Amino acid sequence: MTLAGGLQEAKRTKTSAVNEAARHGQAFTQSFVDKSQLMPAPIRPEWVLEGDPKAMCAVLARHKFGWGDACHWSCTAGKFRWHYGWDESVMFLEGGVRITDEAGHVYEGKPGVTLFFPAGTSAVWEVPTYIRKLAFNQKPVPWYLHYQSRILERLKGVGKKLFG
Repeated sequence: MTLAGGLQEAKRTKTSAVNEAARHGQAFTQSFVDKSQLMPAPIRPEWVLEGDPKAMCAVLARHKFGWGDACHWSCTAGKFRWHYGWDESVMFLEGGVRITDEAGHVYEGKPGVTLFFPAGTSAVWEVPTYIRKLAFNQKPVPWYLHYQSRILERLKGVGKKLFG
């Protein structure tokens, strides 16, 4: 899962740019980061620690086999624990957030800052007023697929040397 709770519904309803690209067989998806395209995507109630944070999301692009996506996400004031089911890289666009990892390390999210959250981790997000980010999500690739991929790349290299 890339984004929790209601975000799954936002993901099922792809943005018009994603739909248009698929419908026309286009190789690339073009989207725009537009706040008016954000749809309600509630944070799971059991994850909320304080306040009443309201999250919104728009899917900007999606891998055709479901291995990853790019989302535009925002949230109002509140405190919540986020559990990462996918690897997630974020770039903050607006507002601010204080993020505390499981070991107690604190990170400040503000415009221009990037963070990477590995799948299987959790963090507490404290949003004083508002935060908006781009999120690039990817399902973690099992180690054995990485291994197979490296073997195939080496075999390709050997093939090129032998057969030009």
